[in-house]
Amino acid sequence: MADDRTPSGDSEWPTLLCIDDDPQISEAIALRMKDFNVNVLRAFHGMHGFWLAMSERPDLIITDVKMPQGGGDYVVECLRHNSDTRGIPVIVITGQRDPHLEGKMRRLGVEEFFTKPVCFDRLREAVVKYIPLRERTWDERWAVVQTL
Repeated sequence: MADDRTPSGDSEWPTLLCIDDDPQISEAIALRMKDFNVNVLRAFHGMHGFWLAMSERPDLIITDVKMPQGGGDYVVECLRHNSDTRGIPVIVITGQRDPHLEGKMRRLGVEEFFTKPVCFDRLREAVVKYIPLRERTWDERWAVVQTL
C-alpha cells in the first residue's frame, strides 16, 4: 500500500483513497493533494482498493475502471453491497471512451465521472463536494517536503 498520510498522521483530516493500476495517475493525484489537508491512500488494483476501503474507511474514493484483479465497476458493486462502505462517495476517472460507461457507473452508484485526462481543477471541484479541502499553510507544506 502506498500511504501519503500527513507527517503527524492527523486523523481529523479527511482520507481519500485513489485506486488506479497506473502509478503515475495515483502519484499525480497524491502530489496535487499535498497542497491540502487530506490523507491520501493509494491502491494499484481493484481488490487492493476494496480491502483498503474496508480496513481504512476513507471519506472518498477515486477509482479507475479498467484494472487488474477487479475493475472499477466490480469494486463499486462490492462497496455498494457492503454496509460498512456503501455510503462512501466514489469518483470515477477512466481512459475508456465507451459512451454507455458513464450511465452504467452512475447506475452502480458513483457520484462523479470523468474521462482521462482530467483537469485537476475540475477534479478538485468534485472532491470538495464530498470532503472539505483546506489549503495547507506554508509551514505545513514545508513539513511535508521535509518528509520526502
